Amino acid sequence: MTHNEGFLHGQRHFLRGEYGQSIMGFGKALESGMDPSKVHLPLGLAYFKNSDFAEATTEFTKALEHDPKNDSLLFLRGMARFNRGELRTALEDLTVAKRFNPGRSETLVARSLLYKALQRKKDAEDDMKAALSLGGIEAELFMREYCLAPSLHNLALSLFDTYKASWGSAFNEEGSKLTH
Repeated sequence: MTHNEGFLHGQRHFLRGEYGQSIMGFGKALESGMDPSKVHLPLGLAYFKNSDFAEATTEFTKALEHDPKNDSLLFLRGMARFNRGELRTALEDLTVAKRFNPGRSETLVARSLLYKALQRKKDAEDDMKAALSLGGIEAELFMREYCLAPSLHNLALSLFDTYKASWGSAFNEEGSKLTH
């Protein structure tokens, strides 16, 4: 199998939601000599979707070696770490991602969740307000795509379902942006 065949195999299975097969295809692409800078991101995503957050973190780290200022890679590695329960390192990744792209609302929502998990209510509220000022977030999509670990999913549910009591007037005024 050539590296292109392996890569296409990985992509095809990823799109079908067959993440184990996708991982094998991307692995074969690497083994056959494909440029690693093109494989680590999709391989990391396949591991992430397969809920193997340790391997996802490894692959996103390798991808960052080729593109260290990529806010999307930092966000993804931060979310992999968050799903693993590595709150401090996840916060570091998301903070750097925010520095590189301050207008990405997903990063702000993720940091808000992290701050909530760390019992830093003011910081959590500030990031959520900033995310809302950028036009809000599709809550269900965010949870489905990034909150795969049960504990993180439950934390996100508590954020999006009980915002009235927890997040103050700015969240209440704009809460409809987060519910559907």
